[in-house]
Amino acid sequence: MPSQIPAGPDLDSTTPSRFDYDETARALLIEWRDGVGQSIPFAELRRGCPCAACRGEMGRPGRFDLDPELRPGEAELADIALVGNYGLKVIWGDGHDTGIYRFEQLRRLGAGQSG
Repeated sequence: MPSQIPAGPDLDSTTPSRFDYDETARALLIEWRDGVGQSIPFAELRRGCPCAACRGEMGRPGRFDLDPELRPGEAELADIALVGNYGLKVIWGDGHDTGIYRFEQLRRLGAGQSG
């Protein structure tokens, strides 16, 4: 289901104008205000989850530091939602929903897929 980002004064490369997802390609699709379109595979998006459980915190390893393999449901996108004017919340098929992906991080993840 496509979603539109409200217009604002900041038109740089980390401000999305639209996001969607492609179940067939299994990817998050983002159009940025600078005209660039990116596709981030669900598996890469899941491995990039910024939450403490996945990334680790206070010197402790995160989920993907201990075991980089995806388990069933971990790369199944259930829903996406805007969080303020700075990020997306992703809800995964396994119920995981605590990571907020800042737009800057999404731009970096997408750039890693283009080469």
